[in-house]
Amino acid sequence: MGIGICPVCQTRYLYDDLNSTDYVHRCNSGNSTLDQEDVIVIGDHQDDSGWVPSGTITVASQQLNIAGAVNILEGTRAGLEGEDLERLSPRGNSLNTHRARNRFNYIEKAGV
Repeated sequence: MGIGICPVCQTRYLYDDLNSTDYVHRCNSGNSTLDQEDVIVIGDHQDDSGWVPSGTITVASQQLNIAGAVNILEGTRAGLEGEDLERLSPRGNSLNTHRARNRFNYIEKAGV
């Protein structure tokens, strides 16, 4: 039995030394910034439990290229100088176009 360390959340996992195969690790370090990842919201979605969050803005695929244009400073001096004021996730992505999901890290040939 060997011990590996996840390169994302830095937690330990166990693997079999003799039959070392690829491994899918669910990050669970207790830090939500590391344990989750942001994905673009296109249409309806569900989280791992099957629950669809209410109040989430979904983006139609036809509007994806302009979906992030929610800067409330648009047209002002600050907007012209490049300032962007919108809600961001802990990973720095816009909450208007992204949602968080659990991170599953694929580790090739665990421990090799």
